Amino acid sequence: MTYSRTEHIEMVNMCMIYDQQTNKVLVEDKTDVAWKFGHTFPGGHVEKGESLYDAMVREIFEETGLHISQMESCGTVEWFSEEPAYRRIGFLYRTSHFTGQLKQSDEGKIYWLPIDELTEENTAESFMKMLKIFTDPHAVDATSPVMNGSLTIIPKHDLTDQ
Repeated sequence: MTYSRTEHIEMVNMCMIYDQQTNKVLVEDKTDVAWKFGHTFPGGHVEKGESLYDAMVREIFEETGLHISQMESCGTVEWFSEEPAYRRIGFLYRTSHFTGQLKQSDEGKIYWLPIDELTEENTAESFMKMLKIFTDPHAVDATSPVMNGSLTIIPKHDLTDQ
């Protein structure tokens, strides 16, 4: 029996940019999405041949006008599609290191908002579960069996419990 270990993969990214002086996060209300509209963090697609780091820096600059650095990886999210068969993997980052002037892009309105004002009602589909990955060290991954579907958090396992 021949088993293929390859599959089509779409790679995306998202970054929580936190302003330590104002205690606010940068949110974006994307207009070109296939899921429920609402607040999310800026991000986008990783281009062919582009590193994850370079893609995140590029996407943030394109969507916000900010230059980011000292990104910390928070975890991943995955969605699966049967027809056509592929998966989307989202790489989640956070940083409080940024420079530049905030500018609007064609992808949606961006602005600073206190993190405690993000709710299930005013955020994009499954965003509050992703927010848990950005902010809770015990939640590092989430997955959905369907494309753009609701995510289920996969908790970090403590190796001392085994």
